Amino acid sequence: MELTVDKQNHTAIVAARGRLDAAGAPEFETRCKALVLEGANRLLLDFAQVEYVSSAGLRSLLVLAKTVKSAGGALALCSLVPAVRDVMTISGFDNILPLAANRAAALELLK
Repeated sequence: MELTVDKQNHTAIVAARGRLDAAGAPEFETRCKALVLEGANRLLLDFAQVEYVSSAGLRSLLVLAKTVKSAGGALALCSLVPAVRDVMTISGFDNILPLAANRAAALELLK
C-alpha cells in the first residue's frame, strides 16, 4: 500500500493506493497513528485508489478512529470506489465512520 500525505493546519489528508489488507494494514495504521501523534487531530482518508479492504483493513480503520477520537479529533473517508463502499456498507462501517463523496465534502465533515 502506498500513502501520500498532505497536511493542512491540523488535518492530515492521506491518499492511499492499493489494497488495505493484512499485508498493508499494519503500515497504514502505523503511519496514520504517527500523524496523529505529530499533531494532526483530523484525518481525511482519500480512498479513490484503494481497490480492496479486508477485515484487517477494517480493524485498522477502527483503531485509527479510536486513536483520533482520543486525541480530540475526527476521521473521515472519501472517494470510495464501489467495491470498497460495498464493504463499508455490508460491514456496517458506514454507520461508524463518516463517508464522503469527495475531499471537499470530507473536509466539511471534519470541521
